[in-house]
Amino acid sequence: MRTAPINASLERTLTRDRLTKYLEAEGDDLNKALALYEYNTMLSEAFYAPLQCIEVCLRNALNGRMTETYGQDWFNNGNAPLNAEARGMIEDAYDKLRHVPPPVAPGRVVAELKFAFWVSLLGPPYDGSLWRQTLYKGFLAGGGKSRSVVHGRFNALRRFRNRVAHHEPIFHRPVERLHGEIVEAVGWMCRDTERWAMHNSRFPKVFNSN
Repeated sequence: MRTAPINASLERTLTRDRLTKYLEAEGDDLNKALALYEYNTMLSEAFYAPLQCIEVCLRNALNGRMTETYGQDWFNNGNAPLNAEARGMIEDAYDKLRHVPPPVAPGRVVAELKFAFWVSLLGPPYDGSLWRQTLYKGFLAGGGKSRSVVHGRFNALRRFRNRVAHHEPIFHRPVERLHGEIVEAVGWMCRDTERWAMHNSRFPKVFNSN
């Protein structure tokens, strides 16, 4: 539906700074750059479901193991050996829930905690504590992975998720590989959910349409 006047308007409203990477990729051809921008938008949209799946699966897998070991209110009862950074993120979650009448249900806190929080629980500081005591059990469906492999994968996907969430260019990234890594990581937690995530992902169709 784009015409030369519409392209000119889009250049103003989107701004040339935001279009820089697209223009560079298309030899400063505005029409082609905007087409690439549209394709990038469709790619980002297609990643929504897989990224949603992996984020929800991770928090539920880790919450399940933490609850089993440290109690349902593990993020607030002092039983879990959480560091200051994690406790700060928990405080932020409670702050966002300050409008909820007490007592705040544990499920509400779990849902409010950011993806970065859950990924941080897989980090090096917890190798000898949370990981070895309980979190490794959440990844047995994948045959059992080392903490470093699991953390490396989820931390990389966290960074990619943030790029998508902030509407940044992803067209130049190895998106096919990244999609495969998302679905595979879901399978580390649950094979059936991995198959479901793949079946419902629109990414292959969008990727192959370009």
